[in-house]
Amino acid sequence: MIKYFIYHKWKESIRSTVFQKNLVINIILGLFILYFMASFALLGFFIDAILSENFPGRNVIYVFNGFLLYYFGVELILRLQLQELPVLSVQPYMHLPISRKNVVHYLLSQNLTSLFNYFPLLVFIPFAIKVLLPESGALSVVLWLGSVISFSLFLNYLCTFIKRKTAEGFWIVPAVILLFAAIAFLDYQGIIELSAVSEAIFNASLSNPLILAIIIGLLALTYYLNFMLVYSNTYLDEISKKQKSNIAVGNYSFFERFGQIGQLISLEIKLIFRNKRSKSVVLTSSLFILYGLVFYTNDIYLEGNYMLIFAGVFITGMFMMNYGQFIPSWESSYFDGILTSDIDSEQYFLSKYYLFVPTSLAAYILSLPYAFISWRLVVINFVLMLFNIGINAFVILFFSTFNNRRIDLSKKAMLNWEGVGASQFIMVIPALLLPIALFFPFEHFISPVAGYTFLASISIICLIFHKFWIRLIAKRFEQQKYKIAAGFRKE
Repeated sequence: MIKYFIYHKWKESIRSTVFQKNLVINIILGLFILYFMASFALLGFFIDAILSENFPGRNVIYVFNGFLLYYFGVELILRLQLQELPVLSVQPYMHLPISRKNVVHYLLSQNLTSLFNYFPLLVFIPFAIKVLLPESGALSVVLWLGSVISFSLFLNYLCTFIKRKTAEGFWIVPAVILLFAAIAFLDYQGIIELSAVSEAIFNASLSNPLILAIIIGLLALTYYLNFMLVYSNTYLDEISKKQKSNIAVGNYSFFERFGQIGQLISLEIKLIFRNKRSKSVVLTSSLFILYGLVFYTNDIYLEGNYMLIFAGVFITGMFMMNYGQFIPSWESSYFDGILTSDIDSEQYFLSKYYLFVPTSLAAYILSLPYAFISWRLVVINFVLMLFNIGINAFVILFFSTFNNRRIDLSKKAMLNWEGVGASQFIMVIPALLLPIALFFPFEHFISPVAGYTFLASISIICLIFHKFWIRLIAKRFEQQKYKIAAGFRKE
């Protein structure tokens, strides 16, 4: 049956209406993948020299093993964001005399084709052959490679299980990300030493088969959990029941008491959580809460102001920029219905704005633990949060009136460039550079405090008169809406 599943999947791909359309893009992406594979392979061959130069006097193997848990943590987060769930149209097979277990096993085996499973091999295998084999012997190489490869596959199926459970509870992925953020923070504060734990585990795997057995056991457990989850949801009656229930998922009646704006916000939230790409935007934006760890842990950046402003805009406004740049493309499939409905343009953009405000406020609250690094960060991020909801939100909504590129929400989220156009790139320039440009003269001629005070003041003034700016954007939208609709129909 496996060969028939593969054959059917291949036919489904080449017969797709978008196969020829995306062929050139796939070729370009293939070249990028080959480039990254070559880069990883070179890293595997020269990583011992890099570690020897940066950690003189230490055993390269021990140093490498000390970094492995950090690597696997980053790998899991990247898998959660970028790895697509394997897809098989199960329903057509359910009424045929085919073992349901075979269908599920084939579906789970598709996880092994993920590129995330192959990139580590390009680093681990050269390192094992060049460094481990001469020093520790063939048996140690087999045990160590078995451990790290099995651990990567364990993360593979763990990610798949988390993503499948996310359909039942969206909070799971943010919870995992926050858990890793907490571990990273404790490690940074010196409360725990993750590198020492990593070094102990993978050093032991060189000589102790028990480590490999434990990791394989974890891999088998996650495979079993995935199998039972998929197996228990592939009954024909369950599939049809879920397809019907998916029509009315989510209850956001709380917003509807606020009139048309509340109804529009409710519809927007449903759109976000019912589609892969929009959910991916939310999850990716939440990761930028950790963006401060790149800058705030470096004294050079912490003593200045411009990089802190740059980081603050990202941390408190990433959802606004990520999601807002594709307004109104998110609704391109039913945009004509919006035009023919009794929806006031001003109310339409107010609903978008009122969605931006609480997300920026929530991002700021989540960034408050950076106060343990410096109290200045709390103040600066608060000012940039005000700037995002007082100025940047209107900049983003204004540029959205130039956006006429269609997005198909049914398509995958990973490596999907639909809806990306010139307006997205132009929008980023004022959103990032405007606060720096406004701050610059105050820092150089008066003081940094005066610069932050000015940014906060002008943001509050614009915030107070937000309906005036929304009215101007709505007028611009009224002039452009038929051009936007025409652009959506072309694609």
